Amino acid sequence: MSLTAHLHKRRLSLLAGCTAAGLIALLAACAALPVNRVAAQDGTPVATATATPAPTVTPTPSPSAIPSATPTLTAPTLVPPTPLPTLTVTPFTPPTESGLAAIQRDRALRVGTYFNAYPFAWLNEQGVVTGYEIEIVEAIAIELGIELEFVQVTRHNALDMLLSGQVDVLVGQQIHTRDRESLVDFTHPYYANAERMVVLTEAPYAALRDLAGQPVAVEIGSRSERALHVWSERSGVSFDVRPFRTEGAALDALASGEVQGMVGVLDSLRRAGRQGMRLVDESVLDEYYAMTIRRWDVNLRDVLNRSLQRLKASGRLEEIHSAWFAGGGTNFDLLVPVYERLYDDQRTLADFPTDAPVPDRSVAERLSSGQPLRVAGVVPAGQDAPAQIATINNLNRALVEEMARRWNAQIEYLPDSAQGAAALVAGGQADLAVGISPLWDATLRVEYSLPYLTHGDRLMVAQPSQIVSGFADMLGTGWWIGYFADEPGDADLIRRFAEMSGVSANINEPFAIQREDDAIYTLTVGRNVDAVFGDNLRLRGLVQESGETGVKILPTEYGDDRPIALAVPHADADFRALVDATLQDMALDGTFRALWAAHFGEGDPLPILFYAPTSPDAPLD
Repeated sequence: MSLTAHLHKRRLSLLAGCTAAGLIALLAACAALPVNRVAAQDGTPVATATATPAPTVTPTPSPSAIPSATPTLTAPTLVPPTPLPTLTVTPFTPPTESGLAAIQRDRALRVGTYFNAYPFAWLNEQGVVTGYEIEIVEAIAIELGIELEFVQVTRHNALDMLLSGQVDVLVGQQIHTRDRESLVDFTHPYYANAERMVVLTEAPYAALRDLAGQPVAVEIGSRSERALHVWSERSGVSFDVRPFRTEGAALDALASGEVQGMVGVLDSLRRAGRQGMRLVDESVLDEYYAMTIRRWDVNLRDVLNRSLQRLKASGRLEEIHSAWFAGGGTNFDLLVPVYERLYDDQRTLADFPTDAPVPDRSVAERLSSGQPLRVAGVVPAGQDAPAQIATINNLNRALVEEMARRWNAQIEYLPDSAQGAAALVAGGQADLAVGISPLWDATLRVEYSLPYLTHGDRLMVAQPSQIVSGFADMLGTGWWIGYFADEPGDADLIRRFAEMSGVSANINEPFAIQREDDAIYTLTVGRNVDAVFGDNLRLRGLVQESGETGVKILPTEYGDDRPIALAVPHADADFRALVDATLQDMALDGTFRALWAAHFGEGDPLPILFYAPTSPDAPLD
C-alpha cells in the first residue's frame, strides 16, 4: 500500500465527520501514542502507531480567578455534538526544515499540479501549463523574484510527492478540508466553489430541507454525492439519493421529472447552462481552493500568504480572477484578509527563517489534561479600557467562554492584559488573545485565527451636518477634520482621501485630538471640528461610552477594512486548527450570530468560512 493510501485510510477513520468538540481528546491521544518505524516506498521512515483510547478529561476548576462560562444561547443547530471516537492514528514525521530552504537555494518554487484541472490548472495545446491558479503562482513568483518549476502530479501520488519534499506546494482544485489538516496546511483560499442543489424553475423548494425524502440525483462516486451525504449527516435530513453515471444524465433526470433535485459542482453546473432550472439559495457544501503545503511549514505559508495579500491589496488577484471567470462574484475581502503593515514588511525571501518549528506541547494537549485556557485581552467588568477595546469586550468574553464550554475547559483571564495581549501569547504567558488586529511584523511570534470581525476608517459627524456621506460633501472651504493624536498617520490619510474626493483645497490642516475622551466634546460642544476621522470601532466605543445621540458614524469606508482575529502561539498547528474549527461550528449552528446580536449588535455578523469536515475525494462509507 502506498504512503498516500495508507495515510488516507487512517486519517479518514480518525477525522471523518469530526467537529471541534472531539479534537482536543483526539490530539491528546496522538501525543501519547507509541511510535514504530516502517519504510515508505522510497525508503523514508514513516511513523505508525497502535490504537490508544481517547482519555476522558475531567477539568479541575480553581475556585478563584476562573469564572464559570456563560450559558449557551439558544440557536438552531446543524452541527450535533460528536462523541469522542476510538482512534487509530497514523502520525507522520514532521519536516525538519521549511520548503523555503530549497527555494532560497535554487531560486525556484516547485509546484505540483494536475495537468487536467481546467480552468484552474491544465496543459494546453502548446504544451504550456496554464490556468487561473497557475497565473496566481506566476504572479507570486514575480513578486518574490523566483522561477517556477511545474511538476505533474495525480490524485494518487500528489500527497506522497508533497510530504516527501519532491514538490513545495500543490495547486489545482486543492480543497481545504478539516481531515486534510492532520497532514497538510493551507494558504489563504483564492477561489470559492460550492456543491449546489438544482431544481426546476417552477418547483416549490426554497431550502434544502424542503426536499427531505424527495428523489435527488447525483453523479455516482462524485464529490457532489459525498457532499450530499455530509450535509444529511450534519442536518439530520435525508433524501432519496439516485446515482447516475454522469452529470448530464443526472440533469436529464431532473428535466424529465424523474427526480426533484440534482446536486453538482457550481462551476460545472454553470457550464452546463440548462434552461428551466434554478439553484436553491443554500449551499450543500462550500469548497475553498488554496495552495497546499506540508504541515508545520509555517514559514513557507507566511511567505505565500504575504504574497497573496499583496496581490489582493493591489487588485491583481481580482484581475486574474476576472480574466478566467466572467461575472465576478468572489469576495476576496473574505477569502484573503489583509493584515496591517503589509507593505511595511520589507523582508525579502532570504530574510525568512527556514526552520519548521513544532511546539513541545500544543495548547490543545494542555487543555485535554485539565489545565485552564489562559486568555489575554478581556477587560473585567467595571474597569476602564480604550474605546476600541471596550466596544468589543463583551463579544470577546462571550466568544471565548462559548469556546471553552465546547472544549470542556475552564478559563483563566489574565489581569491587566488589554494592552499587549498578543505579546503575552508570544511570550508563553497566555494561550489565546482576543480582539487582535493581525500585524505582519508579528507573524514570527504568533499566528492568527480566521477573522471574526473587521474594522476600518470612517468619519463621525454631529447631527445635523452637511456631511451626509463623506469627504465628497465638503463643498466650499474651511472644513476642519479631527484625528486622534496617537494615530499620526491619519493626518496623511485625511489629506489623501480629501484629494481623492476632489476637495483637498476645501479642508484646513487636520486637527489633532490629544485625548480620545475629548473627541465627542470637541465635535459637538466645542465645535472645533466638523468631523472626526478614525477607526470605526474606536468611534463606536466613544459614542457608547458618552451616550451621545447627536452624532453619527458615516457608513463610507476609507481604505480596506482590516480583520480582527484571535492570536494563538506560533507554529501550534493543532490549536490553531481547533480554534478555527470551533469558530466555524459556532457560525454554522447559529451561535456566533446569537452572540453577535447579544453583545455587539451592529449590522450582520462577519461570515466565517466553513471548511468541510471530510475530503470530497474520500470514499463513501
